[in-house]
Amino acid sequence: MLPITVNTESGEVRSEVTAEELAELIGRLGGDGDRFAVVERLGSGDEGEEADRDGDGGDHYIQTWHEGDGPYEVEYREGSAERHFGVRMNDAEEVAAVFVAWARGTEGWADGHAWERVELPAADEEAEEPEGELDPALLEEAEDHARMLVHRAFDTAEEVAEAVSDYFYADGGTPVPVAAARRIVGRLWRERLAEQETWPEVTDFDRLSDAFAALEKRGVTARMHFTCCGNCGRTEIGAEAAPGDHGFVFFHHQSTEAAAEGHGLSLSYGGHWAGPDADAEQAREVTAAVGREVVAALTGAGLPAVWDGDPDRVIDVEPMGWRKRLPAS
Repeated sequence: MLPITVNTESGEVRSEVTAEELAELIGRLGGDGDRFAVVERLGSGDEGEEADRDGDGGDHYIQTWHEGDGPYEVEYREGSAERHFGVRMNDAEEVAAVFVAWARGTEGWADGHAWERVELPAADEEAEEPEGELDPALLEEAEDHARMLVHRAFDTAEEVAEAVSDYFYADGGTPVPVAAARRIVGRLWRERLAEQETWPEVTDFDRLSDAFAALEKRGVTARMHFTCCGNCGRTEIGAEAAPGDHGFVFFHHQSTEAAAEGHGLSLSYGGHWAGPDADAEQAREVTAAVGREVVAALTGAGLPAVWDGDPDRVIDVEPMGWRKRLPAS
């Protein structure tokens, strides 16, 4: 795996791809909405020879633009604008080889090409993108919402960007265009990927996944991030049951958000019933029995389970470090 993140025009963000996957991505560029790719090393700015040569850190990336049957415009930057270079290449394999060598930090990776310094306009001469002009308070709110969605880690980067834009929708429009949301999400996504490098091999979310898998094997329908709320979850969970399942457990979107913000995770649970005429006391007994199964699976996986045995109360997994790894794209 290459220790990089790749951002594309479509909003796709991928991390730790193989050399073959990077070459395939570069080779596909050229169509509408899929013409450029920007590659950054994980933790860029904190390590590597390029960062050492540039005392102020700055930007470190390599990128390419390719449209239709035209050439590949390839550029790389090592810190400040004075160290921004470009060259034109005609072959996707040649571009991919340079990108892979750059990603690996291969000595002399840039050799053999006629790189020229790219003259960038002064900051006050650059045309500002309208979608980049967000009010500071709006930008802060958009970043907070995007951070929560990124940290819960059930959606792709593009889905998060669209959700951030939609979050502010009112009166037929949104003050946060998807393009602006993509830039916010891209930065937060890269930050989260860097954080993941410091995580232990097994996280609390991995333990939760193990517990849910164990419950599935025991006839308990187990669903993560299921429906918008508890009422909808209880209404729809029956359709998820496999033949022979006797109970269920799930957490809904609101619970996911609370967990991602550090408040622990609340689980809803119960038994699958034949109809509304089921005996109420029997229902409570079966619900409590399912609750005990859930608690046993959680503790067996190494997670804390807070529950007093009351079938009318949720089971809380607390404390829980919500460390769910980001999806591949």
